[in-house]
Amino acid sequence: MIEKKDIEWLAKLAKLQLDEGETEALRKDMEDIVGFAGTVSEAAADSEAYRGVIAEAENLREDIVTPSFPAELILSNVGGGENGYFPVKKRRHDAK
Repeated sequence: MIEKKDIEWLAKLAKLQLDEGETEALRKDMEDIVGFAGTVSEAAADSEAYRGVIAEAENLREDIVTPSFPAELILSNVGGGENGYFPVKKRRHDAK
């Protein structure tokens, strides 16, 4: 349970000036937030409804290594490139 003194301490840290009504409203809001966080933490992470990132990773395809195109062929589209890279001109607003 969040007490009035806790809200007053947080308000002092945040340099807020709260009247009695605002303090009580904030206390109730904070209790609701903490209660909701408790509900979320109790959710079963291994349920079929939500399997999270692990389930996504299980469905990824296997990486297949294939030969790349030669750099000369790729850079031939930009006149051969500059020192093995694609040349990129600075835009006026990028220059400083």
